[in-house]
Amino acid sequence: MLRSMTGYGCGEAFIGEKKVVTEVRSFNYRFLDVSVRISRNFFLLEREIKKLVASYTSRGKVDVIIQFESPQNDDLNIQLSTSRAKQIYGLLQQIKKETIIPGDINISTLLSFRDIIFKEEEEEDIDDAGYWKAIKPSLEHALQAMKQMQDTEGEEISKDILQRLEDIEKMAGEIELRAPESLVARKQALKQRVKTLCEDVGVDEGRMLQEIAILADRGDITEELIRTKSHIKQFMQWVDTQEPVGRKLDFLIQEINREVNTIGAKASDSEISLMVVVIKNELEKIREQVQNVM
Repeated sequence: MLRSMTGYGCGEAFIGEKKVVTEVRSFNYRFLDVSVRISRNFFLLEREIKKLVASYTSRGKVDVIIQFESPQNDDLNIQLSTSRAKQIYGLLQQIKKETIIPGDINISTLLSFRDIIFKEEEEEDIDDAGYWKAIKPSLEHALQAMKQMQDTEGEEISKDILQRLEDIEKMAGEIELRAPESLVARKQALKQRVKTLCEDVGVDEGRMLQEIAILADRGDITEELIRTKSHIKQFMQWVDTQEPVGRKLDFLIQEINREVNTIGAKASDSEISLMVVVIKNELEKIREQVQNVM
């Protein structure tokens, strides 16, 4: 079954007496893009974090947040860097002077810069390997929860897509049954039209019928129907696979839509045109679903 790109997971770990909370959120995206927000203590672990995330998912935008949880009675230990504030203020004054930019430089301007007022984090007596050993199980737990949510949603998406494909396949079968009758009616209409136009003109009957047959055959939709049914069969097989097939399905839905558009353009039949409109509406709903699967 398909797997959704939307998911969420959470995990916890302890480093000494401090709790570390890990959150993982994934969203729809064409490629794999992992964004990591972590405590300063874990900066050197970003590469390992991204590698672990990539082992769980192949596509989507994934946000990873790993930080120490502050107890309610914890001293926030807020720090002020006066030197940084003075340096930034001086640079802003220089920019204002050299560029003649209007506006005042005030406390709000300074507070928009990070690290002027900040929370000082205590350094733990532990190396990077120790940090990774502590938080890796937390991250794995969060990723497993995210994957489970993606699988559950993917299963629902698969059911919806397969039901719509069955409906499309049924309508394609109805078009196939209608097509010969429509083609005969098209030939008769063309013949009557030519006869009306050439009523006072001598025309070779055999040549006229030949030309009518050629014109009518241009409205033959047999090949388009064969390709449509083949694409639908392939689509159903890919939906039922365990591999990431989102991009393949996106391509295939475009191919089915192209064949259906051609059927609508070639078949001068009101009933077939109506079914084509319904099919295209179903294909658009499937396309929206496909955009959110791996």
